[in-house]
Amino acid sequence: MRTSLSPIVTLASLLISVNALADNLTGDEKFSITAGGYHVFRADTTLSLVSRNAGAGAALRPADTLGLDLENTVFKVNGRYRFSPKSQVVLSWYKVDSSATRHLESDVEWVNPDGDDITISAGSRVSSSLQYDISKASYYWSFYHNDKVELMAGAGLHVSRFAIDLDVLNTPLGTPSSQRTENAATTLPLPTLGFGLNYQVNPKLYWYLRGEGFYLEYDDWRGMFTDIEVGMEYRLWKGLGAGIGLATDSLVVTETTSDYKFRYDNRLSGAHFYLSWTH
Repeated sequence: MRTSLSPIVTLASLLISVNALADNLTGDEKFSITAGGYHVFRADTTLSLVSRNAGAGAALRPADTLGLDLENTVFKVNGRYRFSPKSQVVLSWYKVDSSATRHLESDVEWVNPDGDDITISAGSRVSSSLQYDISKASYYWSFYHNDKVELMAGAGLHVSRFAIDLDVLNTPLGTPSSQRTENAATTLPLPTLGFGLNYQVNPKLYWYLRGEGFYLEYDDWRGMFTDIEVGMEYRLWKGLGAGIGLATDSLVVTETTSDYKFRYDNRLSGAHFYLSWTH
């Protein structure tokens, strides 16, 4: 009796093909960099700056009060390096900023450089700027990975730098103002915990989910941060890909110095369009 080897050969060929495919799945490359635009279509920001011994203070919305518009398109870059199939480092950076000059429609509570409360009267002409700079570095460990799904958990550091400058140019009467104001700026490093999911739809397309967050109190400040993004990426040609994602992040920070008490509450939602290069 002769035994046919065709089924065995076919099965072996299939296994080899599957393994080869798994070794070349999108997202499995050792090095990846993405660059593109982050279009902020919703920015909900409030802030207050009052003397150290004052109460909570009246929070102002920079967009409504000062004409500072954070809903624009900015440059965003991400990078990833895999040390092994289970270990990788992920980096990210982008900056959102705005500046404006306008006449105030209502009084604004602020502080001067000596830390004393002041009121900037309605009708005053003011020049202002707001900057929000975000850098992230995280390590992720892949605790489950097959030819379709990768699940990751990790930890890292989220560094936010934000600054608000407010200068009074003219009084409500139009004369040059002698009123001095304090400009608040701080850099806040927050440790984060994160998770990630990659799902391979086919050899050219995969979708992903990322999430990070943390809360911490230390010395004169406390902060809470969350960041979530979901999207998909398509392999156009060899190492070149294109992707789109929807993201939302939230940062709430309170800083109490010897001169003032500063609170910054910022929530951004946007669409991320990018090109990627993998190797």
